[in-house]
Amino acid sequence: MTVRSEDALEIVRASLALAFPGASAEGLARAAEHLLLWGAEGAAEHLNPELAERMLEDLVFVGNFRLAEFHRAEPRRGAARTEAADFRTWSRPDQIEDGLPFRRQPPEPDDDFLTPRPD
Repeated sequence: MTVRSEDALEIVRASLALAFPGASAEGLARAAEHLLLWGAEGAAEHLNPELAERMLEDLVFVGNFRLAEFHRAEPRRGAARTEAADFRTWSRPDQIEDGLPFRRQPPEPDDDFLTPRPD
């Protein structure tokens, strides 16, 4: 099945609108474009909780969302809140100037920066 890019953009935009109900149409469109770009770059291939937090923070920034409106899933009992990774495995949005490094994908065997995904 092939999805046209306009349809994919609308699906992602609508999903973000559910997660950020007070967001502007412009912010949702900008965040959806970035999310699709990161998907095309293969960012999901090695996404772990720390990288997911970093991506969420990037989406909040590029979409000009209010993080207070976002309702996080409750962590598993006894689990601590996950901190955002201090690097990215996707292209940094032009607007962000935090200096966080890009790490290659897929990781090399000697890279110890990724938390293994649970099976």
